[in-house]
Amino acid sequence: MSEVAAHTNGSATVVLVHGAFAGGSSWKGVIERLQEKGVNVTVPANPLRGVSNDVVRSMAERAGASTTEFEGSHVIMVSQPQAVADVILEAVSAVGAAVAAG
Repeated sequence: MSEVAAHTNGSATVVLVHGAFAGGSSWKGVIERLQEKGVNVTVPANPLRGVSNDVVRSMAERAGASTTEFEGSHVIMVSQPQAVADVILEAVSAVGAAVAAG
């Protein structure tokens, strides 16, 4: 059992939402890497085709969330799926550890 699956008891579900110029299938490389680590993944249909980066940063700041940005194409999950999967796995592991600690 992977460290991520151990922290989440297999109950973690990551929701991946595409942005502009991409469809749900663009997450394929990331989905494969997450599922290999025992993480449940869902990719809902999303007709939205883009929100500016400034809006995303502002929303994350208001929610007290952290963000990670990569240098690369506008479809980073296609050009760097391992880097994206690593960030998601790190977040899933941290949340699972926090939940386990009570």
